[in-house]
Amino acid sequence: MDKEKIASLRNIPLEKVLEGIGATADPKDPKNNWRTPAGRITVSGDKFFNHDMDKGGGGAIDLLMHVGDYNFKEAVSWLGGSFGREAAVNQYQYESVKHAENILDTTPKPRSKIPEPVLSKLSRVKDYLINQRAIPEPVVNNAIEKNRLWADKFGNAVFGLRNLDGKIVGAELRGTYEKPFHGVRGEKGMFITGNASSRKAVFVEAAIDALSYQAINPNALVLSTTGSGKALLQSTARTLDEKGFKIIAGFDNDKEGELFAAQVAEVVPTAERQRPAHGKDWNQQLKEGKREQDAEKKPDSGKKEQKNELER
Repeated sequence: MDKEKIASLRNIPLEKVLEGIGATADPKDPKNNWRTPAGRITVSGDKFFNHDMDKGGGGAIDLLMHVGDYNFKEAVSWLGGSFGREAAVNQYQYESVKHAENILDTTPKPRSKIPEPVLSKLSRVKDYLINQRAIPEPVVNNAIEKNRLWADKFGNAVFGLRNLDGKIVGAELRGTYEKPFHGVRGEKGMFITGNASSRKAVFVEAAIDALSYQAINPNALVLSTTGSGKALLQSTARTLDEKGFKIIAGFDNDKEGELFAAQVAEVVPTAERQRPAHGKDWNQQLKEGKREQDAEKKPDSGKKEQKNELER
């Protein structure tokens, strides 16, 4: 509703409301002060203040709820019966807009919350990561034990996003159903996993890529950037470089991956570019490697069966 429309709404005078509920004007200041069953009330425009209860408010509906002890619906109905239907509707709209404006002026936009862990959904997350994403069970269990991974009430995989002090500030969510959801909650941070003792820091795009890279190359610190942004990516790369880490840009093998790698190179020119050898990302490479291993095992098992048949 625009300002002109708001201004056109007829605000029912609070003095008329007070008269209607039997309040009496204070002889010493009949324009502004009133004696009511709820206490001594001062009126100023569409605002009122109860001096005896040290409480104030605004608008005819609010005043009726305060002095007349009506609930919201009863207050609106009282206005309709006393001043007419149109006046009551206008007052309702006027106060609704005022309340909304007050909320918007005084209440900051809340940040999206980090989902709480739900243990009963964890088996679904593990099944998804191990059987559909081919991430080794020890890697998944390690992430859970170190509070890097948990399940939310919807069965999403939740990857904790941290700052470099190790504090969880956000979360990357990955759905585990047929049409998976992917999003970020909380503040900007990175999913961090792997081994820092190698002094190698590998930047990848998503938390699943980070776990996949860890499975392929256990001796590296891996950081995913889904919940970061350019500024955090560059500041983190610069900080780790200054601490003596070899910086590796292990982003996806596509145009976006090259863009992220270039952002790292802007602040760490010595950063090495490393691309997945198979597919677009590290999870595709991990799954391809698993397929190759499974294919190699099948002929061997067939030979063993043939040998056993001959020995019988």
